[in-house]
Amino acid sequence: MTQAGSLRGIAAMIGAMMMFITNDMLIKLSLTSLPMGEVLTLRSSFAVIVLLVVIVASGEGRATLLALRPRVMLRSGFDAFTTFTYVLALGFLPIATTTTIYMAAPLITTALAVPLLGESVSFKRWCAIFVGFLGAVVVTHPDPDTFAIVALLPLLAAFTGSLRDISTRGISMQVPGAVVALSTAFLLTLTSSTFAVWESWTLPSLAPALYIAGSGAAFGIGNVLMVYAFRNAPVAAISPLRYVLVPCSLFYSYFIFSHVPDIWGAVGTVLVVGAGLYSIQQEARRGHEDAKRRKAEAAIAPSGATLAAAVTRSPPHS
Repeated sequence: MTQAGSLRGIAAMIGAMMMFITNDMLIKLSLTSLPMGEVLTLRSSFAVIVLLVVIVASGEGRATLLALRPRVMLRSGFDAFTTFTYVLALGFLPIATTTTIYMAAPLITTALAVPLLGESVSFKRWCAIFVGFLGAVVVTHPDPDTFAIVALLPLLAAFTGSLRDISTRGISMQVPGAVVALSTAFLLTLTSSTFAVWESWTLPSLAPALYIAGSGAAFGIGNVLMVYAFRNAPVAAISPLRYVLVPCSLFYSYFIFSHVPDIWGAVGTVLVVGAGLYSIQQEARRGHEDAKRRKAEAAIAPSGATLAAAVTRSPPHS
């Protein structure tokens, strides 16, 4: 992976997070008047339309059949399960609480990247993973008198979301990012439509319809950006960038839903965000040190080659 590619991957990940938190906010607004299955079906259907437009506009229409590849479908399965558990949590918990608990995902992803991708994680990074995960647990309100089992849903979503991110790396570069996202959106449309068996669906009014349309567009674009990010930058570098979601979720939670986090949420948020920022700082330091080492090796190599050439050209001793 090149440095320029990694920087583009980082920028794509930040953009993806902005799209996803906007998607979450619009879904939560939709859930106030519509059942979860209907919201996910309509949102995912609109995302399919958006992604098909992107695929056709980019001249990759023939690549849509690649969405049926086993690795692509595996990622889509992980993503579908992650979406269901996360959206279900959004229906019961404040958006800031749900998002903060889900922020265990980059820490879990970094940890899983060691056995599954062979990436190295220093002792300091392991400490950051532990602190961040502890912060996510704190936000769930571990007090038996106040604990709600639904608070475990974002934590479960964080685990399956980590598996989704890890599996992204195994998808061939021949499969366009928009096709990978299309596979997820299509699978979500099919699975969530089965909710109609026990839910009472109604035609949405104008406001919920606009929320769902906006959510579908944000979801589709966010998935394209995230696939690009995980293909072009190290997992350990971009996973912590999910913490962009936390301040955005706090903003939406307060100004849109008038929710102020309690002491548990405040302490947990500090721990989770602090661990994430420290992880980013450690990755930046390691990248700087690697760049200095490569520069030093490049400076030594020419002089070594010159010396070898001189030895080769020198006449043999009599």
